[in-house]
Amino acid sequence: MKMKTTIILTAAILCVLSPISYAVEAAPSSAEEKTSAKPLRILCVGDSITAGYTDNPIWNVPFEFGYRQGLFERLQKSGYQFQFVGDSPEPWDGRFGVPKNSPSPDLRAIGQDRHEGHGGWNTAQVLQHIDQWIAKSQPDIVLLMIGINDAGRPPTAENLKGIVEKIVSARPQAHVVVAQITPLLKFTQSIADYNTSIRDTLVPEFQQRGCKVSTVDQYRNMLKPDGTIDPGLFSNKINHPNATGYERMAQTWFEAIQAILPVAKN
Repeated sequence: MKMKTTIILTAAILCVLSPISYAVEAAPSSAEEKTSAKPLRILCVGDSITAGYTDNPIWNVPFEFGYRQGLFERLQKSGYQFQFVGDSPEPWDGRFGVPKNSPSPDLRAIGQDRHEGHGGWNTAQVLQHIDQWIAKSQPDIVLLMIGINDAGRPPTAENLKGIVEKIVSARPQAHVVVAQITPLLKFTQSIADYNTSIRDTLVPEFQQRGCKVSTVDQYRNMLKPDGTIDPGLFSNKINHPNATGYERMAQTWFEAIQAILPVAKN
């Protein structure tokens, strides 16, 4: 018990004492400044939804990099200098079939198809790998959405806390945005409870320690105006969003980044 307390206190000190220092220069006003600007490093972490899967392995629904394409376009249009980071090969490794279409824009062609989205993964698997991902990618912002594949199992909330703990300990200057996860097609109480714990317990605990941790509600992006789950926003009739769902998610992530680091207007 004494060892656990020491670890938590050490992490808390790191959160409080680390200065805010994002590697980005917003909207450079000249070509020279644009060349010298150090890009904001954004790490998207999660499961198949982070990778951007649709109705795989059939792939009748076009693959467009999930929310990452919409987020890329919003950040670029707003003048952010940024680089997506990560080394997941999905979906191009063919584990769940290879997309039939040619996405446009193709983030691969411009070095922006970088992420740590892994189809079928749960919180325990991300917890096992997050150390090496953070050490290698050195992110300034982490967009974390994980838990749909194991929500309702007792270790899930603790695993998520462990993931965030590892990130803030290794990169206390980074900002971690923890998503309240999207729903399954059919309402699942365990997902609702998991999201409540993220919003009301996990994030406030880290914030009280001075850590740069916040949350966004991605669950609501898959709902009708009356608050019920919208089947028309799913591409595989199970859990993967369609293009409209992913676009809504992109906007939510974008607004979170804007809140963390607004772009200066010239």
